Amino acid sequence: MKQAILNWLFPSYCVQCQSPITANLGLCDYCLEDLPLFDFSKHTNLLHRPDIVEMFPNCEFDKLFACAFYQPPFEHWLKQLKFNNQIHYKKALQQVIKKQLVQLFAQSQNLPDAFVILPLHKNRFLERGFNQVSQVWYPCLTNYLPLSNVLIRDKKTQAQSKLSKTKRMKNLKNAFICTQDMSGKTVAIIDDVMTTGATLNAATYALKQAGAKHVWAFTTCLTPI
Repeated sequence: MKQAILNWLFPSYCVQCQSPITANLGLCDYCLEDLPLFDFSKHTNLLHRPDIVEMFPNCEFDKLFACAFYQPPFEHWLKQLKFNNQIHYKKALQQVIKKQLVQLFAQSQNLPDAFVILPLHKNRFLERGFNQVSQVWYPCLTNYLPLSNVLIRDKKTQAQSKLSKTKRMKNLKNAFICTQDMSGKTVAIIDDVMTTGATLNAATYALKQAGAKHVWAFTTCLTPI
């Protein structure tokens, strides 16, 4: 009854087809099923997929999870959320992430010891006012392990979107600091879009310097090269 009243007071519509949906969703069931998402039935680690490993040959992390390629409609949703704070796209992204996580962990029962959402530099956070990765991913992980804040983004870097692959790597050198001993642990680091892997590699380096045995990279989308 409560949900019905909320739906009546605050009607919500699928961001794809505009059909009415319940207030806590962003996509109807039909549009969610129709999205071009990665299939984990063959490869629970996307680094084992030949096409993806060819696109990203220099990954320092040990396992890669992503929901889809960075293409429509995901590209539009992520840009609108990140740069224009269009938060109604957040629910759609969360539906996609939750669906993919269920599929992943149904195929592979192994869980990391900790999830770490990649932090923004404090100046970037103050400029933007929010961390869009945290906004989207935090509710998706409530059924798993608590999040850890062991990483600090100590170096203020240029926006990665404006840089070449080589400059991205240089830009992010020593960008992260790990504040705890992670000896023997498996850590999953989380970002929104992986373009070259430079940010995730820099975070992986910091965690492995702190003793992490394995680092997994979880990202909403991969930019196809």
